[in-house]
Amino acid sequence: MKLTKLALHWQIAIAMVIGAGIGLPLNILAENGTIEVETARSVAGYGKSVGDVFLRLLTMIVVPLILTSIVSGVTSTGSLQGLGRMGGLTIVYYLSTSLVAICIGLLLVNIIQPGVGADLVALEASAAADAPVVQPEVLAGGSLGQTLWAQLMNLIPKNPWAAIADPNNRSILAVIFFGILFGIFVVKVGGKAGKTLSEFFAASFEIMMAMTMFLIRLAPIGVLGFMIYATAGKGLGVFAALGMYMLTVFLALLIHALIVLPMLLKFLARRSPIAFARNMSPALLTAFSTASSNGTLPLTITCAEKRAGISNRVSSFVLPLGATINMDGTALYEAVAVLFIAQAYGNDLAFAQQVIVAITALVASIGAAGIPHAGTVMMVVVLNAVGLPIEAVGLILAVDRILDMCRTSINVWSDSVATAVISRFTHGGTVGGGEEESASG
Repeated sequence: MKLTKLALHWQIAIAMVIGAGIGLPLNILAENGTIEVETARSVAGYGKSVGDVFLRLLTMIVVPLILTSIVSGVTSTGSLQGLGRMGGLTIVYYLSTSLVAICIGLLLVNIIQPGVGADLVALEASAAADAPVVQPEVLAGGSLGQTLWAQLMNLIPKNPWAAIADPNNRSILAVIFFGILFGIFVVKVGGKAGKTLSEFFAASFEIMMAMTMFLIRLAPIGVLGFMIYATAGKGLGVFAALGMYMLTVFLALLIHALIVLPMLLKFLARRSPIAFARNMSPALLTAFSTASSNGTLPLTITCAEKRAGISNRVSSFVLPLGATINMDGTALYEAVAVLFIAQAYGNDLAFAQQVIVAITALVASIGAAGIPHAGTVMMVVVLNAVGLPIEAVGLILAVDRILDMCRTSINVWSDSVATAVISRFTHGGTVGGGEEESASG
């Protein structure tokens, strides 16, 4: 069978295995001194370059896809009835699942206590090689109230065209807000103008989806590059001092991904978790390899609509919003990381301080951009909230890439589950041709 005839998720899975098969031996050979470390890092760099091209192509279509998707989703109903209900349920879902994820993380970090007895000398040695990739002005600021206010202000663009044209896609929340508002007034104005704009955005969205489907065919190549980068670029030695910390994060993420979210699918959405995960697998695998929920968004929307049968009315609203504010994996990771750092420094945080960590991690995760390492940048807000040194972020950066990949896939998985849950409770329904119906019977 030709590889091109395999289902997309199998192509991506094979690419991940090949990438790891290339990168891990290079890494081991470099650790043993058989080859130069720079050789392995050079190959990792080439892999990253290939992956970056794919991610850049996806990033290129994120804003136009979000804008056309949201406006067409709002205008396609012909009325505004139910939009407020959908928005309210979506926000409640996102805040609830993120809070549950944080509680799971806090519970496990208190049980396992990965930072107690941690070798600070080894941690600081690895931190020296992985200095924080955040700007000083970011590290210096950020109380809980300031962070929350900043996100509320970011919701309203000073100039919507500037937000749309932002080359770094840092204004996605503003694009979503403007798109919803624009769609609402297209419906309210109605008439010939409303009909013309509705047809224009519907046609534009159809074209953007066609472009997305074309670019998605390149996903296995991009995933291959990122897996080579992830496996060849880091020495295995840096994981030793952070082994228990990584184990704690992994276990917490697994509990949330394999127990909490499937229960929501089973009992709230009334869907088969296995079938739904299979339908969303291309997006989940891509999220894992790229560590970018924003970059994966075009693929997430495509999988939700074309494979899982979620209607555009639901997916166009829930998924772009989720890629911006719903960061279950990031929130969990930030809570675990802060308590690990506190334990490593011998600072046993009281229950009240852990509550502050939970609330601050929730707010900070909402503000985290859907890009690689964004959670690390926002963690300084949580550290500030409990009086821990912000320089301690460097202690965990040595293993941040692999954890970033894991938490991003959880973020996308939670967004995907949200579409199924919100669809059922708002009667958003499914569209014909989705694989979910046939898969679950």
